[in-house]
Amino acid sequence: MADTIMEKRNRMWPAINIITFVVLALILQTGGAYLVNAAIAIMGEGAAPAAQYSDYMSRIRELELRQMIHAVFVGPLLEELVFRLIFLRTAKKFLPFWAANLIQAVLFSVYHTYTIQRVYVFFLALMIGCVFYYIPIIIKKSLGPDSNSGIAELPCSLIGVALTFILHMIINASGVYLTKYLPADLSVSIQVSIGFAAAAIAGATAYVLYRQHLSENGHFDMFKQRIGNVDAGRLQ
Repeated sequence: MADTIMEKRNRMWPAINIITFVVLALILQTGGAYLVNAAIAIMGEGAAPAAQYSDYMSRIRELELRQMIHAVFVGPLLEELVFRLIFLRTAKKFLPFWAANLIQAVLFSVYHTYTIQRVYVFFLALMIGCVFYYIPIIIKKSLGPDSNSGIAELPCSLIGVALTFILHMIINASGVYLTKYLPADLSVSIQVSIGFAAAAIAGATAYVLYRQHLSENGHFDMFKQRIGNVDAGRLQ
């Protein structure tokens, strides 16, 4: 019976992860969109940062298919490889995770062109960094030391960048196709409240990942030996 339950749980992991990522991405994108809209309303659409961002989003939504593929697929792939797989993974070798995550989030924010977008992107990058670091370790632990899944043999960094690429791609796609259908005539206070609620959900998600990572840390020693010295405190 225990083996059957474990097998069922292992088969459910991909579906659970996909659903979780879709919901998290939609929450993050919706909250970010409303915070940006609230900032534009406060500054006035005639203000330079607001006008620049509005023009940018208008051009994004009018892109041809090839350009859209770059915005939704190629861009997220390159950004995840650079900012999470290279910057975050490298910084984590010399710094605590929180410091490494903060550095990559700052770099990711500076990389984006429009000032009004940078604060939102900074917090988004912090959340993506937590997904990159914690979820692969949690997935491997959940599979157990006797798992025959090929996922157990993959480096944490490879699993992490695949997961954050999916998350990033959904965020970008929903930013292009979904946010234009959100009610735009809400009051500034309501838009800010929605934005902060989304931020709270993201923060709670990151904290849950952190706590789950800590709570299972003591059960990982045998598994580390089996998959080749996977260190629960370091990225491979």
